[in-house]
Amino acid sequence: MYSTSYLLLQATTAVAIGDALGVPVQFKDRAELLNKPLDQMIGHGFFDLPKGTWSDDTSLTLAALSSLSFGFNMHDMMMRFAQWYDFGQYTPFGRAFDIGRTTQAAILRFKHGTEPTKCGGNKESDNGNGALMRMMPLAFYMLSQNTPYKFNSVTANLCEQYTSITHRHPRALIASAIMANVTATIILNPNKYAMLRAIREVLEYYRNIPSFAGEIRLFEKFDDPNHYRTENGEVRSSGYVIDTLDSVFWCLMNSEKYNSAVKKAVNMGNDSDTIASITSMLSSMLYAPVSFPHEWLNALKGRTQIKWIVAMALQTEYF
Repeated sequence: MYSTSYLLLQATTAVAIGDALGVPVQFKDRAELLNKPLDQMIGHGFFDLPKGTWSDDTSLTLAALSSLSFGFNMHDMMMRFAQWYDFGQYTPFGRAFDIGRTTQAAILRFKHGTEPTKCGGNKESDNGNGALMRMMPLAFYMLSQNTPYKFNSVTANLCEQYTSITHRHPRALIASAIMANVTATIILNPNKYAMLRAIREVLEYYRNIPSFAGEIRLFEKFDDPNHYRTENGEVRSSGYVIDTLDSVFWCLMNSEKYNSAVKKAVNMGNDSDTIASITSMLSSMLYAPVSFPHEWLNALKGRTQIKWIVAMALQTEYF
């Protein structure tokens, strides 16, 4: 295992790189991207922003990392999300954009006095990937606070509280637990089959809890290696948590190095920024050590802000 300082900076930078690569091609059709694949940082696109600009995926990750640097306090975390939403903190240019509907509604509930862990949407339509995109800081936090690490009721409860501030449906809670456990497992044991075992651990845990048991069937394919023999065109890349997990894991299982995994993710189209952001984060640790392409890294906005937030976190007892 590489040092926490190395992996945390690398993973956080990777979140931003994947995000920035995906932002300009967000909502594009996959057929168009496969005909002319994206392999470099570009600007503009749907939001008409300079190349290297990252979106809510990175902003919420940075806000969560900043909050966890002071301990596990969901009121503090929601305050930081509100500061991002209202004032553009944790952004390259002081302006929040690409805010998910469920996350936006949760922040507004918090501002009107709702308890943080009750702010998340709990309808079936609230199963977007807005919590999934910010699970990496929690994985590092759990590793530092639960040694030796294993997925159990303690870690599951942390994942549920952390997710519930924006997404409370059982499906979203399971998806977030899978992402957190996969991330923590790859940090400790960077190989694809450990990743599949991490998925299975979460499913076995929630299968025995009545309020979650009915959701398990939707996730069972993810710990089966044969599932990832699916052709690219059959994998959906929407912001729905099941589709996002499918796209991310498909890109990882069908790649042998960092660059190829990220390029596959960016060119999935549709919710390309989140899929590329999560894929970039996981593959940066799965294939560690990696060297980010200079043209990607040099174009990335807000690098000083990213380094500063990571450095502050590493000075605390929580990372």
